[in-house]
Amino acid sequence: MEGLKIAIASDWFYPKVGGIESHIDELARNLLSHGHEPYVITHDYRYMKPYVDSFPYRVVRFPSMLYFKKYHVSIGYGQFWKINEFYKKIDFDVTHIHSIYSPLAVGVSKISRGIRGVPVVATNHSFYGKPPLNFLIGPFVRHHLKRIDTFIAVSTPVAEDTRNLLEGGLNGRPVIVVPNGIDTRKWRPPEPEEREKARRELGVRDEVVILYLGRMTERKQAHRIPFMVREALRKSGLPMRKLKLIMIGNGPMRPALEKNLRETGIGQITELYDFMERGRLLPLYWAADLVLMPGILEAFPVVGLEAMATGNPVIGRNESGLSDMILNGKTGLLALSENGMAENLAKVLTDRELLVTMGLEARKKAEKEFSWGVVLKKLLRIYLMTMKMRDQVDRLYLTYKLMRRLG
Repeated sequence: MEGLKIAIASDWFYPKVGGIESHIDELARNLLSHGHEPYVITHDYRYMKPYVDSFPYRVVRFPSMLYFKKYHVSIGYGQFWKINEFYKKIDFDVTHIHSIYSPLAVGVSKISRGIRGVPVVATNHSFYGKPPLNFLIGPFVRHHLKRIDTFIAVSTPVAEDTRNLLEGGLNGRPVIVVPNGIDTRKWRPPEPEEREKARRELGVRDEVVILYLGRMTERKQAHRIPFMVREALRKSGLPMRKLKLIMIGNGPMRPALEKNLRETGIGQITELYDFMERGRLLPLYWAADLVLMPGILEAFPVVGLEAMATGNPVIGRNESGLSDMILNGKTGLLALSENGMAENLAKVLTDRELLVTMGLEARKKAEKEFSWGVVLKKLLRIYLMTMKMRDQVDRLYLTYKLMRRLG
C-alpha cells in the first residue's frame, strides 16, 4: 500500500490526558511507522501552557476565540477558516475524526468532505444514551454528522448506541466495530524481578494489590469502591492487612471517595494518588494482582487494555464495552451490580491461582485481538474502503447533475 496522508482531528489531545488522547497518539505513531503521513489537528489548550509538542508526527494547533475550559473544547469561524486553508496546502487522502461529540472534529468533517472533497471516517469513543433534552439534542447532532462517510465504534454496545442515535439518518453509511489498540510490546507482563521491585517500592509483600485508575466521576463509580472492598473482605474472610488498594485519579467525586474511605476504614489500606503521566503507570500494573473497573457505560476503556496487556485480570461491570473486552470467567469477572462486583472480588481474594490463570489468558487475548498490529490493519482497510466509496458516490452525484442538465 502506498503511504496515505491522513488528517486526525479532535478537540481532545495532549497535553490533556485521557483515553482518546492516548489512542490518537498511538494511532499516529503506528501510521508513521508503517510509512503513512499522519497530521493531528487540534486546538491550543491555552489554559495548560506551557507545554512542548515533541511528537514524531506533525501536530497542528488551531486556536479559537471561543474556548470552553471545563470541556476542553474550542470552536470559532476563524479557526475553521485556517483549517480550510491548511487543507488546501496538504493533499489529504482521508480524514479520521475522533469523537462525534467533539465540535472541532465535526467542524473538520464538514470542511473535509463538504468543501475539500476528502472522505471522512469518524470514531465514536463514547455513549450518547438518552439525555433529558434528546428531542432537541438528537436532531442537532444528526444534522451535523451528515458529512461523515463511515462510522467506527470502539465496541459493540457503542455501535448499537450510534445506530440508535442516528436513527434513519445513516442512509446506508456503515457502522463498523474496531476496538482501541494497545502496544503489547510496551505494555507487557513483568519479569519476576520487575514485579518484585515494583511491589517492594509500594511497600507490599504477600498482600493482594487492587488497582484503580481513572477519572472520579459519578459514572466511573470510584467513590463506591470502599464499600465493594469492605463487603468483599467480609465475604471472603481475608484479613484487611492482606489487602492493598491503590487508587489513581481525580475528579468531582474524589471528596466523596475520601469520605467513604474514612467511614469504611478502607482508607487504612489505601494509597491515593492524583493523575500520573502514562509512562509512570507500568510499574503499578506490574505490582497489581487485579484491576478494578466499576464504571457504568464504559465504551472501551484504555485502562482495561493496559490491564490485560500487562497480565492483570479485570473485575468490572457487564453493562458496558467491557463485555467486548473481557471473557467472563476466563480473562476477568463481570457483574451487573455493585453487590455482584463485591462477590466477584471476594472470589478472587481467596483464589490467587485463579487470578494468575485469568491474567495469562488476558495477555493472550490482548495480543491476539487488540495489539496495534491487528487494529491498524482493520483501520487501513476502512480508510481504503471509505476512499473507494467516496469515488463511487461522487461519480453518481456528477452523473445525476449531468442528467439534470441534459434533461
